[in-house]
Amino acid sequence: MGFEWGRDGSRRAKRLERQFAFKFLPHNVFEEEVLSEGDPESIERGRHFRDKIEVSYLVASSVRWLGREVGRGLFAEEDIEKGAYVGEYTGIVRRNDIRRYLEPLNNYCFKYPVDRFVIDATQGHLTRFINHSANPNLTPVYAFLEGHYHLIFIANQYISKGTQLTYDYGQNYWHLRGKPVFI
Repeated sequence: MGFEWGRDGSRRAKRLERQFAFKFLPHNVFEEEVLSEGDPESIERGRHFRDKIEVSYLVASSVRWLGREVGRGLFAEEDIEKGAYVGEYTGIVRRNDIRRYLEPLNNYCFKYPVDRFVIDATQGHLTRFINHSANPNLTPVYAFLEGHYHLIFIANQYISKGTQLTYDYGQNYWHLRGKPVFI
């Protein structure tokens, strides 16, 4: 079940890049060195999910068009148990420069747990297609492995095959956008 990008990943990544018009990154790329020390909980998560993080594992999933208001979403193509690792949110880890966030408004930035840094998934993994929900089935958490944080998604409930994968984007995300009424 699921897919490890380390196997035939380059061929599949090229196809994804053409289909969805973004550069696929199976792992974070750092614009500059980011020094950090993991907290005990993140270090334990890193140990626990090491094998999945190292191969950029993603549960069997598909990207589907949902309409103009939402765009695309990521859907489970297998049943997922509560507590299971789903995938990692990857991109360019960079300083949070307000101009690069606002011009144009970047919908793919997630706070990196080191002050003033973000994960910018305008280039990234398929997890960039996980949409917001006020009743999410995933929880984003950090795992610390080999000197870096990894933003991973854990199922917070049992998820049936065919279900859209979602997480709560949080209040800060909607500050400039206005809270959606359709999700």
